Amino acid sequence: MHPNVFPVYLSNMGKQESEEFLPDGIMRIVEFHRLLEKDTALRVRFELERGKILKFTVQMECRFVEIEGWISIVRYDTAHGFAHCDILFPYDKPKKIKMEIKDYNDALTAAINDLGINWKRYRKRYEEWLRKK
Repeated sequence: MHPNVFPVYLSNMGKQESEEFLPDGIMRIVEFHRLLEKDTALRVRFELERGKILKFTVQMECRFVEIEGWISIVRYDTAHGFAHCDILFPYDKPKKIKMEIKDYNDALTAAINDLGINWKRYRKRYEEWLRKK
């Protein structure tokens, strides 16, 4: 396994887990951050009911010398009713790419794994975009 990937396997989360820890119909919100290096982090948030992801956001955030504070550079989410990836540009509108994965559990896993593996490439790409202005 790639050293920057932390496995999250949500496809197999079953009813038993929900029944053991939560009464029927109770939704659980999970949120965590993972620092990839001192100026690069992942922010993950999802809503879960009976082992099924209802919605999620997985966002890669960075700090750059040219910009004050943390900014989002890549975001996967389920806003607008479908799973997609927003490529965020420093000087232009975001580019939305629809994920072909329909199951939100699988889409969340794919999003976390993509950013966990490719974060250095995404950060470098954004740094290049910053220099173009």
